[in-house]
Amino acid sequence: MKDHSSITRFLFDNHGVRGEILRLDEPCAQLLKGKNYPKCVRTMMSELAASAVLFAATLKDGSEVMVQIRGGEKSPIKYALVNIRGDLSFYGSAQLKEDTPCPDDLSFDKLTGKDSVLVLTIFPADDPKNKWQGIVAVDPKSIAATLDGYFKNSQQLPTTFFIWSDDENQSSAGIMLQVIPEITGNQESLEHLSILTSTMTAKEILTLPPTECLGRLFAHEQVRVFPSKVPSFRCICSRERCEKALSSLAPSALDSLIADHGTSMTCQHCGHTYIFNQQDLEELRAKNNQ
Repeated sequence: MKDHSSITRFLFDNHGVRGEILRLDEPCAQLLKGKNYPKCVRTMMSELAASAVLFAATLKDGSEVMVQIRGGEKSPIKYALVNIRGDLSFYGSAQLKEDTPCPDDLSFDKLTGKDSVLVLTIFPADDPKNKWQGIVAVDPKSIAATLDGYFKNSQQLPTTFFIWSDDENQSSAGIMLQVIPEITGNQESLEHLSILTSTMTAKEILTLPPTECLGRLFAHEQVRVFPSKVPSFRCICSRERCEKALSSLAPSALDSLIADHGTSMTCQHCGHTYIFNQQDLEELRAKNNQ
């Protein structure tokens, strides 16, 4: 399938509302590649990726963002997270609890469980160590509803999220509408435009160009569309990071791996496996001893 991934900013000249329309094809497929997730978890990860891209689009300073769901009581998931950088490249993964079954068709509220939370962490571009974190209860209806509540209650910035996913094609999409605080009457405009947006179908947004979707939704509105950006999947892993991790092992542990004729390390986010044979490890030990 051809990759049509993009995120496009738009605003209304006759309303105090701005928006983003998103489609994720190949990046979403890459996020799920090699993962043995149940269907409900694949859907969550697809929608979490769309949420992360839409949320990152609200930031103007290039900060890195982590969007994470921590499973609650009786939830089969420990966590599901997506990290997204200022250039809209992202990676992520989910971890399941070994002792809790997770059938494919588990509903969102059962998947997240009672007392689950959504954690939004922002790592400022100019000072990544000085992170900011917001934690809200997960709305049992959906990730989109959870983000709506976050912006309403924590940010006092009314925002509406619409998120769709297609598990068969491993793609997702979304639309975000947000008031422009400086303009009066924007709450009524947001409600009006949200009603129009709710008529969009998954088939339409996952197959049609963004401009055509906007034209169908807001045919009688004055919509200004800006140049699109292209989100991408790009993992944080590398052979160098693995070497650094191996170098931090105690000498006896490294010797044990050498005696076993090597080892391998598989990234939890992208599934890529890095192989270190006996010679690789001996060279690493020699470097450590210098």
